[in-house]
Amino acid sequence: MILAGGKSSRMKINKCLLSFNNRRLIEILLINLKEIFEDLFIVTNFPEAYFYTGVPLIGDIYPFKGPMAGIHVALKNSKYDVFAFACDMPFVKKEIIYFLGGKHISQKNNITVGCYNEKIYPLPGIYSKEMLNELENLLKEDKLSMIRLIKDVHAQTVDVANLDEEGLSFINVNTEEDLKFLEKGGKKCLD
Repeated sequence: MILAGGKSSRMKINKCLLSFNNRRLIEILLINLKEIFEDLFIVTNFPEAYFYTGVPLIGDIYPFKGPMAGIHVALKNSKYDVFAFACDMPFVKKEIIYFLGGKHISQKNNITVGCYNEKIYPLPGIYSKEMLNELENLLKEDKLSMIRLIKDVHAQTVDVANLDEEGLSFINVNTEEDLKFLEKGGKKCLD
């Protein structure tokens, strides 16, 4: 599931549709994810922007409440746990996806996310159907911090630095400076 519902407030334009190497950021991610997942969908508050992808679209129940709202609606519409990705993270490595997936299945946690250089990253991450009610309550209370959620539920955080030494899987494009850095060949975790 790809989260593409945000306002892109720092970027001022829809960052998912920004071009990098002649492809939109969301297209780069879709190409990679289609090689791994049978079922994909995009959670968005702007469906008209993504009709062209041919990927099923779902709208937030709680619009503009961040990643938590997107994960919530994805879980509500899925039979299974969801693997969540941000539309502006085009370099997620397959090794990270498989590793997190394996850990999630074997450990049976409610949330499984990566940790890189001792920093927790909520995305990409796997969120259990069992989290649906908790997410609903947090959204109603306007408690939207993903890091707080991850810490409160004692999520499984997995160190993935050995699979992605440069942190490419955690690069996300939030500002024009981030995009310019990537265009000039900079590929390292931007945090």
